[in-house]
Amino acid sequence: MERMSRNASAPLSERNVPEVLKHNFHLVYKFDLSSFLNAYAGILSKSGLEVITGINQKQLWHYANGNSKPRKQTIEKVSESIRNFGKELAGIEFV
Repeated sequence: MERMSRNASAPLSERNVPEVLKHNFHLVYKFDLSSFLNAYAGILSKSGLEVITGINQKQLWHYANGNSKPRKQTIEKVSESIRNFGKELAGIEFV
Protein backbone atom coordinates (compact mmCIF):
# COMPACT_ATOMS: atom_id res chain seq x y z
CA MET A 1 0.00 0.00 0.00
CA GLU A 2 2.79 2.42 0.84
CA ARG A 3 4.36 1.81 -2.55
CA MET A 4 1.12 2.85 -4.29
CA SER A 5 0.92 6.18 -2.47
CA ARG A 6 4.56 6.91 -3.24
CA ASN A 7 4.01 5.95 -6.88
CA ALA A 8 0.93 8.17 -7.18
CA SER A 9 2.92 11.27 -6.24
CA ALA A 10 5.85 10.45 -8.53
CA PRO A 11 6.34 12.47 -11.72
CA LEU A 12 4.58 11.10 -14.80
CA SER A 13 7.82 9.80 -16.29
CA GLU A 14 8.29 7.54 -13.27
CA ARG A 15 4.73 6.20 -13.14
CA ASN A 16 3.66 2.93 -14.64
CA VAL A 17 2.87 4.41 -18.05
CA PRO A 18 2.14 2.01 -20.93
CA GLU A 19 5.04 1.74 -23.35
CA VAL A 20 2.99 3.04 -26.28
CA LEU A 21 2.44 6.35 -24.44
CA LYS A 22 6.13 6.90 -23.74
CA HIS A 23 6.86 7.85 -27.35
CA ASN A 24 5.69 10.57 -29.70
CA PHE A 25 2.33 9.83 -31.26
CA HIS A 26 -0.59 11.69 -32.77
CA LEU A 27 -4.28 10.96 -32.86
CA VAL A 28 -6.21 10.60 -36.09
CA TYR A 29 -9.91 11.33 -35.97
CA LYS A 30 -11.99 9.48 -38.55
CA PHE A 31 -15.48 10.70 -39.39
CA ASP A 32 -18.09 9.91 -41.96
CA LEU A 33 -19.21 13.14 -43.65
CA SER A 34 -22.51 13.36 -41.78
CA SER A 35 -20.81 12.98 -38.39
CA PHE A 36 -18.16 15.56 -39.29
CA LEU A 37 -20.74 18.12 -40.42
CA ASN A 38 -22.74 17.63 -37.23
CA ALA A 39 -19.73 17.56 -34.90
CA TYR A 40 -18.43 20.88 -36.22
CA ALA A 41 -21.79 22.55 -36.90
CA GLY A 42 -21.23 25.02 -34.06
CA ILE A 43 -17.87 26.06 -35.50
CA LEU A 44 -18.20 25.70 -39.26
CA SER A 45 -21.44 27.05 -40.70
CA LYS A 46 -22.93 25.53 -43.83
CA SER A 47 -22.40 28.86 -45.61
CA GLY A 48 -18.74 28.85 -44.56
CA LEU A 49 -18.36 25.25 -45.69
CA GLU A 50 -19.93 26.17 -49.01
CA VAL A 51 -17.18 28.75 -49.53
CA ILE A 52 -14.46 26.31 -48.44
CA THR A 53 -15.69 23.26 -50.36
CA GLY A 54 -17.71 24.68 -53.24
CA ILE A 55 -20.62 22.41 -52.27
CA ASN A 56 -24.04 24.04 -52.04
CA GLN A 57 -25.34 24.62 -48.49
CA LYS A 58 -28.55 22.76 -49.21
CA GLN A 59 -26.57 19.71 -50.29
CA LEU A 60 -24.41 19.94 -47.16
CA TRP A 61 -27.62 19.94 -45.08
CA HIS A 62 -28.77 16.79 -46.89
CA TYR A 63 -25.44 15.09 -46.09
CA ALA A 64 -25.55 16.22 -42.45
CA ASN A 65 -29.10 14.94 -41.95
CA GLY A 66 -28.44 11.66 -43.72
CA ASN A 67 -31.00 12.43 -46.44
CA SER A 68 -28.37 12.02 -49.10
CA LYS A 69 -25.21 9.91 -49.21
CA PRO A 70 -22.16 11.64 -50.70
CA ARG A 71 -20.17 9.97 -53.44
CA LYS A 72 -16.56 9.03 -52.78
CA GLN A 73 -15.41 11.96 -54.95
CA THR A 74 -17.46 14.37 -52.83
CA ILE A 75 -16.00 13.01 -49.60
CA GLU A 76 -12.50 13.41 -51.01
CA LYS A 77 -13.30 16.97 -52.15
CA VAL A 78 -14.55 17.93 -48.68
CA SER A 79 -11.58 16.26 -47.00
CA GLU A 80 -9.06 18.02 -49.24
CA SER A 81 -10.84 21.38 -48.88
CA ILE A 82 -10.91 21.13 -45.06
CA ARG A 83 -7.23 20.13 -44.95
CA ASN A 84 -6.28 23.06 -47.19
CA PHE A 85 -8.32 25.43 -45.04
CA GLY A 86 -6.57 24.07 -41.94
CA LYS A 87 -3.16 24.64 -43.55
CA GLU A 88 -4.21 28.18 -44.43
CA LEU A 89 -5.25 28.82 -40.82
CA ALA A 90 -2.04 27.26 -39.48
CA GLY A 91 -0.01 29.68 -41.61
CA ILE A 92 -1.59 32.81 -40.16
CA GLU A 93 0.60 35.04 -38.01
CA PHE A 94 -0.76 38.03 -36.15
CA VAL A 95 1.23 41.20 -35.66
